[in-house]
Amino acid sequence: MKHSFLQKAAAAALFVLLTAALLAAADFLLVDDVHSYSRVMLQELYRDAGNIDTLFLGSSHCYRSVDPAAVDAALGTHSFNAGSSQQLPDGSYYMLKEAAAQNDLKTVYLEMFYTGYNESASSNVPLACYLLVDHMNALSPNRYEYLWEMGGLAAFADLLLPARHGMASPSGMPALWQAKLADGYTTDNYRYVTYEDSGEAYRGRGFVYTAGIPRDGFATLLNVDPNAPLSDFGWEYLNKITDFCQENGIQLVLFTAPLPSGYLYNTQNYQAYVDALQDFCTAHAGLEYWDFSLYRLQRDLNLKIEDFSDAHHLNGAGAEKFTAILCQTIQERAAGKAVDEIFYPTVEEKLTLTPDDSILMAKM
Repeated sequence: MKHSFLQKAAAAALFVLLTAALLAAADFLLVDDVHSYSRVMLQELYRDAGNIDTLFLGSSHCYRSVDPAAVDAALGTHSFNAGSSQQLPDGSYYMLKEAAAQNDLKTVYLEMFYTGYNESASSNVPLACYLLVDHMNALSPNRYEYLWEMGGLAAFADLLLPARHGMASPSGMPALWQAKLADGYTTDNYRYVTYEDSGEAYRGRGFVYTAGIPRDGFATLLNVDPNAPLSDFGWEYLNKITDFCQENGIQLVLFTAPLPSGYLYNTQNYQAYVDALQDFCTAHAGLEYWDFSLYRLQRDLNLKIEDFSDAHHLNGAGAEKFTAILCQTIQERAAGKAVDEIFYPTVEEKLTLTPDDSILMAKM
């Protein structure tokens, strides 16, 4: 009887070991995490643990718009851009918790591009979750809470076999294997996240420099519902982020990176989104929303069509201009300058008084 039990236990252990070996082999052979901005970003986030005092969060409108190196040079901070592709509000929340667990954060800047705050559920964009949890610390509770929130028990299958959502192309596999065995995971090696043909490159601490200019006009991705400018999901996690920062003594600033005037013109009821966030800030003492699409001093910001990579993202040149103005705004607010001196209260005023030159292509 005892002998039979030991045989079964040994067989079970062997099965677990073989399964783990097969999963590890599949991960090595099939999954391309070498060419992943999120993998490099999280690797650097953990490396900088204990040093970060200023955190930027959000989607590609965050990591393509704010250069932490320029922020630190202007403000004397140690900042980090933890944005990621399609990062939804719950992703920002769990990245905030992950960074706060390792750093004494003083200020968090939350980029508020409106489409993410109009999603109805995290499960609508599962890749946004996988891009982060695939590379989060295996011992982090935030990793598993986020995964559970996104997809429940079924999502854990993707954690065991990432190839289900991130398989490399067969033609690129030999080069991928070589990179994994050589320097593909080396800290500060940006060779595999630099794309000279497209002009896109990871530049460090989460910032991605993007080339290109808009070629297809400024059509909107989504019109705003004036009766529900943020979804219930968006409100839920905006409240969670706000509460977390308040409870932990972290200053929170909401902001939107500049959108082309042509895009604003084509987005119905965008004002309702601005008003909803302003009302939210009014209800939370000390909280502010800075929408740089409504920045008054167009001559200072000086964004032109060629400063955008597409209908709604800044390119690298635009990011340089915007980061400088963002730092200037932070300094002006610290000196007591009123927000209404910096931003128009309405989209109509912006488009009437100081639009950028994309307004000429608004209907294209």
